[in-house]
Amino acid sequence: MFEPRFTALNMNEILKYLGFRGQELTEDIAKQLRRCTDEVLQAATPRLTYRQVPLEDGAVLGVTFAGKDIPTMLAPCEEVVLFGATLGPGVERLMMRYEVTNAADAVIMDACASTAIENICNNFESDMRAEIEAGGRYLTDRFSPGYGDLPISEQPKFFALLDMTRRVGVSLTPTTIMVPRKSVTAIMGIARTPQPHRPPDCEHCLMFRNCPFRKAGRRCREGAKTAASST
Repeated sequence: MFEPRFTALNMNEILKYLGFRGQELTEDIAKQLRRCTDEVLQAATPRLTYRQVPLEDGAVLGVTFAGKDIPTMLAPCEEVVLFGATLGPGVERLMMRYEVTNAADAVIMDACASTAIENICNNFESDMRAEIEAGGRYLTDRFSPGYGDLPISEQPKFFALLDMTRRVGVSLTPTTIMVPRKSVTAIMGIARTPQPHRPPDCEHCLMFRNCPFRKAGRRCREGAKTAASST
């Protein structure tokens, strides 16, 4: 049984959510980022729920999903892992308070909270991947409503399969917004053969803060392709 856990939050990821594009990170801003991060983590009461179930004829417990991306990802799979995670209501209250009292801190806390829930999801995925691979099988990447061609309107299916409200205290509005907002649902497939994975995002790169490609609103892979095509 896996429990939600934090590891050190990636400052580059927080800067990504803030739209950082190579601007100077002053000591005052760095202190503000650290303070906001500490407050978010102190307010968080993370919760996690998950299910590992068979995939039968492309359906998860009789449920299929819209679009082509999920069926394509799950085509080689025999089981799936569905999971939901949340930072809890304390973070929601914290952000709402700062939205009224300090708009600048509120923006930073939103980025910190987004990074924190991503951290929970990444750690769960890592833990689950280690267990699945120890058994000689392989996980796909994770996929959430709103990714690719999976519309956010599919969120109620995830909620029903995971019993999100009862298990982790997350509700869903009529417009499919999760409350607390810093909550995630996702699906991963389990296959008997190794599965392709997305490359790491920019925030994991040591050159993140000074990258000339990021300053130009591009990625280094795009630059490499351009350079290769000109030779």
